Amino acid sequence: MGLFSRFERVTRPPAGSVPRSPEEVRAALLGLNRAGAPWTIRAGLPKEKADLVAHWHVTDPAWRAYFCRVRDDSVPQTRMRLMPDEHQVRCLDYQRQLGNESGALYTWGRGQYRYVSSAWTLERGPDGKRRFERQARTDTADLKNPLRDAVLSVGWSWRARISRL
Repeated sequence: MGLFSRFERVTRPPAGSVPRSPEEVRAALLGLNRAGAPWTIRAGLPKEKADLVAHWHVTDPAWRAYFCRVRDDSVPQTRMRLMPDEHQVRCLDYQRQLGNESGALYTWGRGQYRYVSSAWTLERGPDGKRRFERQARTDTADLKNPLRDAVLSVGWSWRARISRL
């Protein structure tokens, strides 16, 4: 047990769930990819030290309206490692920001991030009164909740790590 392990959250599947094979877990997570989703789930690269990576499309110009008030150079992602012996998926969020035009790394961080933001405009309603209208909302739980639910549906537990996979 590590020093910070008490801060990690473990979500367990419902009682009586039968854990499925790692291939079925991988298929369930990759099955979340769909056209029109603001994320892509792909196999992890060796340097990422993860089995799967969920990557937000923050820097994609087509999704800029969806990600309100997120820095253009911010790249959030969730890395996942399958632990077949424990029937567990460990996840760790990475946030990096690019520093200059050449794309040199400026800052980065890891842990468990929750980012919620909304963009509002002030408009007049049909009755002539002014009111606020929400134009866009960004919430990282829109990606992490489906990831967690997919893992729990195949009988594995979901562990949110804060230091390393």
